Amino acid sequence: MNATSYAEFRTALGPANLNDDKMDQVRELLFGEYQRQSESRLALLEARVRELELSLQRRLEALEGRVEQIASRSEAEQRATLEELGRGMADLGERVRRLR
Repeated sequence: MNATSYAEFRTALGPANLNDDKMDQVRELLFGEYQRQSESRLALLEARVRELELSLQRRLEALEGRVEQIASRSEAEQRATLEELGRGMADLGERVRRLR
């Protein structure tokens, strides 16, 4: 769009739109840098939250693995203890039979 057609376009829009553009320029001058800084800080915070979520997820997965290992080991120990008790009871039963 060349300068003449732009000027014609602006004239056709009327004064309300010119005022709106001027207000936008004033807002940009007053608050533009603050808004850009705020958006930048927000983006950094969002990235940090994502990093923390991923870290937490990895830690939870590792913890879940450890819990599963402990549960598996505990089950094996319980089986071994029950088998030992069973053998002990069988041995005791055999001894009782011999005493009769």
